[in-house]
Amino acid sequence: MIKKKNIDYREIYILFLVLSAFISISLFEITVVIGLLIVLYDLFKRNIKTGALTKPLIIYSTTALFSTAIFNSKLINKGIEQGLFQLIYFFNVKDLKTTKIALKINYLFIAISIILIPVIIYKYQKTGLLAPIWGGVFEVGQFYSMFAIISFLLALYFFKKENKLVAFLFILLTVLFIGIVFFNHKRTPILGLFIVFYLLIIVLFRNEIINKLLFWVINLFLILSFAGGYWYLSRTDNRFKYLNDILTGKRSFENEYTLQVISSARYGIMKDAIHIIKTDIENKNFVNLLIGHGINSGSYLPHKYTPKGFGKYESIFLLSEFIEIGLIGVLAELFLIFIAFKKFLQIRITNKKDLYVVSLFIPLLIHLVGIAFTFFWDALLPLYLLLYRIGEEHFYRF
Repeated sequence: MIKKKNIDYREIYILFLVLSAFISISLFEITVVIGLLIVLYDLFKRNIKTGALTKPLIIYSTTALFSTAIFNSKLINKGIEQGLFQLIYFFNVKDLKTTKIALKINYLFIAISIILIPVIIYKYQKTGLLAPIWGGVFEVGQFYSMFAIISFLLALYFFKKENKLVAFLFILLTVLFIGIVFFNHKRTPILGLFIVFYLLIIVLFRNEIINKLLFWVINLFLILSFAGGYWYLSRTDNRFKYLNDILTGKRSFENEYTLQVISSARYGIMKDAIHIIKTDIENKNFVNLLIGHGINSGSYLPHKYTPKGFGKYESIFLLSEFIEIGLIGVLAELFLIFIAFKKFLQIRITNKKDLYVVSLFIPLLIHLVGIAFTFFWDALLPLYLLLYRIGEEHFYRF
């Protein structure tokens, strides 16, 4: 008699969520909503599970939702998207075979990374800009930063399995993906790639996955890659050219035009953000100072230094977020960032299969580094949080 295999619908859901993220943002959001309905069902069945990010994430989500509902209610849909959608983190992954699904997710990521390359080349030839199926240059940077590290972890896994040919192929993919990130010319994914890659090397070294010689070889590779990338960008990107001029004394750091070029026009937006916060303090708008003015509040708040209509005050992360979700929201985000990196650095790897589970932490961490000059929210943040949650469940068993 043939035994029927039990179908794990939660595993199928997670894999489809990953796939939908690269096909269509609309399909992805529909899939997230389905996941949230499952989370709601689990809540009623008292089968909800929590993780290390629970408290800051709930505070962030509720603050984003309420501040938008109160002060910018016409964009409440944005409040729901940027607030409630992140609660997919509470999707129950407790009974999943984490190593099994992690390996499938890794292979799915690698397959997607290769399939997207001809799409990116085609769009670059048509428009002069790198772009995947949906989104633009920022998505390419985020995607290939995480693909590069995931490929490296798979290379290390196969090296440990003594399959050196496959390991070498994944190393080649790692180098290719890093090259795409630099060719993309976006600084935040580059920063995220190298900071998270370096932290990963520390984790691997502490867990004796790599020896001292390999540790320094990889460090040298990262340094040379960063130096080579900076050299390339200094000759192809005006922002880096102007930065070099400042460092060599050819330009003054006090010149506003130079600051605008280096910051991609964020300097003027930063002045607007400071003006809004200063006005709130002067007028004793304590509620706004605590929970902000709502998502995309730049659509109705004044712009003294930049043209009207900017939906977001996108400059330095702390200023940008402070206006939208206030002190409470910003503190929640900082707490979440701290915990996310702390848990990653505390990982204890006990066997080679753990290596591809480690990769599930990578997308969120790269995103959290990249928000320095953007915003905490990203269209794919629900996916990054859910992957992180699976990694947590494997290593910490909440």
